[in-house]
Amino acid sequence: MRIIPHFSAEGLSNVYLIVDDDGNGIIIDPGQVDREILEFIEHFCTRLAAVLITHRHESHTAGLGTLLKIYDVDVYAYGKSIGSIETIQFSDGETKRIGNIDVKALLVPGHSMDSLVYSIDGAIFTGDTISSGSVAMTDSFVEKELLIKSLEEKVMTLDDNTLIFPGHGAPSKIRIEKMLNQDMLESEASTTGKAYRVH
Repeated sequence: MRIIPHFSAEGLSNVYLIVDDDGNGIIIDPGQVDREILEFIEHFCTRLAAVLITHRHESHTAGLGTLLKIYDVDVYAYGKSIGSIETIQFSDGETKRIGNIDVKALLVPGHSMDSLVYSIDGAIFTGDTISSGSVAMTDSFVEKELLIKSLEEKVMTLDDNTLIFPGHGAPSKIRIEKMLNQDMLESEASTTGKAYRVH
C-alpha cells in the first residue's frame, strides 16, 4: 500500500491518495481537486475506487463535485449525503473492504457530529479531530469534552506506533501525541492526575 499526501490550498488542508498493490485508489477528503492530484491518480492508479469523507466541512469536500465529474466513484461518509451527493454510510466501528484494503471507521464527534477517523493498515486519517500537538476546535466546552473523550477511548488506545495523517498540518504518531499533545495531556491530567503512559 502506498500513501501519497497532497497539500490543498483550499482551506490549507491535506488530501490523501491511498493505492493498494493492484492499483485501486482511495481519495480521502478532496478539499481541492487540482492538476497535481489528478496526475497522481492517473499515474499511480489503475482505477479510483472510492472517496472517503472524514466530515462534511467545505475545506474537506469542496473538490468532491469536480472529482465526480471525472470519475465514476463511490463516496463514503457517516451521513447519507454530502450536499446533493449520496454516500455509502459507515457506522461507528464498521470495516469495509475497498479494493484490497480494509477500512475501519471510528466515529469521533465533537468538532462535528459526523467526524470519522479512518483506520487503514497501521495508519489513521483523522480529518480535523486531532492533529500534531492539538485537537480540533469546537463550538462549546461540552463539545470539546465529547471530542476528547472520544479520542481517548477510540484513538489514543491504538498502538503507539500508529501513524496519524491529519486533515491539517504535519503527520504524527500516537506515541508523539501522548507525549506532546497539550489538549490531550491537560485532559488526562485533570481526569486522573497522571499523564499518558507511552510504551
